[in-house]
Amino acid sequence: MRTIKFRAKNINGVWYYGCLVYSNELDAAIYFQTGNGSVNVMDWVYVNPETVGQFTGLLDKNGNEIYEGDILRFGNSPSGVCEVKWNESIAAFCIYFYFKGEIGSRPLGGCVEFAIIGNIHDNPELLKEELY
Repeated sequence: MRTIKFRAKNINGVWYYGCLVYSNELDAAIYFQTGNGSVNVMDWVYVNPETVGQFTGLLDKNGNEIYEGDILRFGNSPSGVCEVKWNESIAAFCIYFYFKGEIGSRPLGGCVEFAIIGNIHDNPELLKEELY
């Protein structure tokens, strides 16, 4: 079964990971499990909707979960930096990158050579140009 979860920052800038709840009547919130191991309960926190990113289901070369909005580096190349985004037209997570002055993209997969180096909310300076 695939893992569906999200991450987002609360108003104090703290990241939370769990289930996303959002509607016209409710502000965005993340529900997450908390407890001491023997007794776990669900808790929730309101989050900034602009920081919400879904887990892609993939791990980088270091075993870290890759989320929408992460910035990845391919191999050791300083120019091999890309951003993870959802592509609605092909219904897949893709990496967006610059190549010879043009924006390129391809579906995210085979993350053997990718390492997370930051995300667009905490480290926007890692992207040399905006990938929009």
